Amino acid sequence: MTPPMVRFVQKVEVNFNTGCWEWRGALQSGYGNFWPVAKKGCRAHRWLYKQIIWATLPDDLDLDHLCRVRCCVNPAHLEPVVRKVNMERGMRACQTHCIKGHPYDEENTYVRPYNKTRACRTCRAIRNKNQRQNKRLGRERPQATANVG
Repeated sequence: MTPPMVRFVQKVEVNFNTGCWEWRGALQSGYGNFWPVAKKGCRAHRWLYKQIIWATLPDDLDLDHLCRVRCCVNPAHLEPVVRKVNMERGMRACQTHCIKGHPYDEENTYVRPYNKTRACRTCRAIRNKNQRQNKRLGRERPQATANVG
């Protein structure tokens, strides 16, 4: 029987432009799947990280792909983080504009200090202006109404 590491390496292709070690075996949602032993599958990047870097990587830590390439198994492109951080990083990487269409660039992005999430400065300025105007005109914020059936 071929050792797991030999089988693993056979399924990796190095991308010399990005430095990514791209998984060419089975994929699920873009992530590599690997079976080091029969009937015991795991994520390919997680298996290699445990073999090379941190054998006792806790199950509650995700490995964030700093390169944003899901099929990459290069341990240098992975960072152990809690799920919340991993999700936030992934969302930020994909989202380039706020829901109103304003760009998330350095000038227009505000990072909330209490939870480190992004906000659009343009939307924030418009919202603050509308609130000041409503206050001047004596209008209160609309209350949510319950549907009574």
